[in-house]
Amino acid sequence: MNSEEIKREIRALENQRYQAMINKDVATLEKLFDDGLVYTHSSAQVDSKAQYINFVKTGVFDYKKIECFDEVMQVYGDHTVVTSGRAQIDVIARGTLKSLNNRFVTVWIKTIAGWRFAAWQSTPIPA
Repeated sequence: MNSEEIKREIRALENQRYQAMINKDVATLEKLFDDGLVYTHSSAQVDSKAQYINFVKTGVFDYKKIECFDEVMQVYGDHTVVTSGRAQIDVIARGTLKSLNNRFVTVWIKTIAGWRFAAWQSTPIPA
């Protein structure tokens, strides 16, 4: 598979992930997330796969809108993809509506079971 094909596949998986977050589709998140997921929020809170999925499932994080742009995707061999860009996210977090404007980095890794989402790191963009 060439680099452009990998990028298209990861883009489709990212769109699937965003929709699963909005829909609270924990089965899809379970499938997409690597067991070693490190999810670092813009607040510096760090969640494991189990913690993050539980927060989505129970409504601690209730995503309303996720839009990503200015993305740069880097493919490293056949097994690692790093994406950076900007995200605008509307989420009710612990009962408070937040409109987040962040820079982010994601890492996807190819496992025997397919591509898995391994890391998210986001940083707020000052107003």
